[in-house]
Amino acid sequence: MKTKQGGKLHCILFTIITCFSFILSSCDLEDERDLCCEKRTMEYRYISDNKDLFTQKITSLKHFLFNEQEIYLCELPSGENPKYQDLSELEAGNYTMITIGNASTATKLDTPHRGSPMKDFLLAVKGIETVQADPLYYAIRPFTISNKEHRKGQKLVTQLANVHCRLKVTVKWKNLPPVLTADPCYKMELSQCANGYELDGKEGYSIGEKYFPYSATWNCVHSIRLGLKSLELKGEFVTLRYANGHLPVLRLSCAQQDGEYKEIAPAMNLNKAFDAWGYRPSSVERQEYKIIVTIYMDGHVGITLETDMGILDWVDGGAFG
Repeated sequence: MKTKQGGKLHCILFTIITCFSFILSSCDLEDERDLCCEKRTMEYRYISDNKDLFTQKITSLKHFLFNEQEIYLCELPSGENPKYQDLSELEAGNYTMITIGNASTATKLDTPHRGSPMKDFLLAVKGIETVQADPLYYAIRPFTISNKEHRKGQKLVTQLANVHCRLKVTVKWKNLPPVLTADPCYKMELSQCANGYELDGKEGYSIGEKYFPYSATWNCVHSIRLGLKSLELKGEFVTLRYANGHLPVLRLSCAQQDGEYKEIAPAMNLNKAFDAWGYRPSSVERQEYKIIVTIYMDGHVGITLETDMGILDWVDGGAFG
């Protein structure tokens, strides 16, 4: 017959064992507080305005693994939660992971051949003439996997960089537009944009913990067709990032009866406007711009920058054409 003291001791031991078993079986890869896991994990973050906006901005990730000699090994499949990448199957050693976020139908990203060098790994916008690029994110991360006999889990953190640009354009007329219709007979064209990126990180640049890849060619053309809304045109371009020495040229045209497009304003090289505003796109982490183009009765064009504070003139008396 058990004593009351013995019964209490048995109960306490059972409770301790049960709790301990629960802790061991409840290892959650996605819980930052979980320190018991022996898994090795890469956590991805996208920090902007001091907030982690990963879940709002990132829809998918592709992971490409290279060894210490920068030779391609394999693509790692993303898990159910793309924010956390399991590395537990990797052998001890030194690696580099190249990660691309949001690559979809507008991006040409061929999986490298096994054994190919990292310097040959490229990303491109599909087609020299296209509508939009994908809103891409990028990271290159050298890392070391410790010996598998080491019992404590490894957690690595990688910061993603925003490697696309958004340009919102509003076109207004001081007189009337040439064609009064909501049909998409107008065309906005943005030329001299980046065609792609070299993903090996050799010639890019960094801002804080984020690294931005290098663009070698700048002859991609993005175009959108629009109709009038309240006698204005409103369009948005998604392209690869601008650079200080490479900004696009904006053109406006209208379809004629023969189907050809005729320019309705002089070409606008945004280098001139960005210089006047003191804008250096390579120095900012997130490239998002809003401009207002005004076409005057004599045909010349003025351009202003729309900001949260209001309208900033391009330059006093400045105009294209």
